[in-house]
Amino acid sequence: MDRTLRQSRQTAAFTLIELLVVIAIIAILAAILFPVFAQARAKARSATCVSNTKQISTSIMMYTQDYDETLVPWYLTTNQPNDQYAAWATGWVELIGPYVKNGAPVKPPLGYSGPIQARDVFRCPSWTEAAYVKGASAAYCWGSASAVTWVPGGWYHANYGIGFGGGPGGSCTYNSPHESWAGSAYNLPMALAAINRPAETAEVSDGVTSVKKSSPGANAGWWMTMGCEGAEIHEGGGNFGFIDGHSKWIARNAERYLDVDSTGCVYKRFMSVDK
Repeated sequence: MDRTLRQSRQTAAFTLIELLVVIAIIAILAAILFPVFAQARAKARSATCVSNTKQISTSIMMYTQDYDETLVPWYLTTNQPNDQYAAWATGWVELIGPYVKNGAPVKPPLGYSGPIQARDVFRCPSWTEAAYVKGASAAYCWGSASAVTWVPGGWYHANYGIGFGGGPGGSCTYNSPHESWAGSAYNLPMALAAINRPAETAEVSDGVTSVKKSSPGANAGWWMTMGCEGAEIHEGGGNFGFIDGHSKWIARNAERYLDVDSTGCVYKRFMSVDK
């Protein structure tokens, strides 16, 4: 009886080789599945960001309807003296706040050194300073360290930027395509009717809107970007919200999607309101 029990126990035990084989199989499966899980998480974060840009785009359209069919400016001056919160201007995040209903920037305490992160709909779960710097300093974007002098930001209002009414610019060539950005400058409102292709004209993108002090105790300034700076936020691309209210992911640098008009002018498809 005892001998039979001992034999059954010996038969049920794993050998060292069997244990190593099992560990090897688990390691192989982990190596295969972990990247898949990481990619799935990245896709989920990108989907959240697409939802954010759509909400922001819809809010901008509501603002446009209430303000005589003109797009929201990226800031408005307040006639207040400057301080560490850049009180001399009100940014676009606060201007569309009544339509978004969440994510309004909350002033950090006096003497803050940052960074203070964006909130709710204005916070992208995939946005990191490293990914922003990678896109902004790339050769296809700024191509220099000057693009990242404001990173890290002191007080992030949004991980997004909006159109600022720049242009027209460029010389209509492939090396220097024409561009005329959607959006209102603080003293130059842009009418909705001025945009020829609302469904293909970007107004919101992964980027940054922040307030930062140049040194401790100093007054603050504003920093905002949209476009090529967001090209590395979501798996080699960025999310964009368009004038007609829809949003989508665009691979690589969205500023290098080009078209040619009837006159032979090469222009940026998503950043040319007058083409």
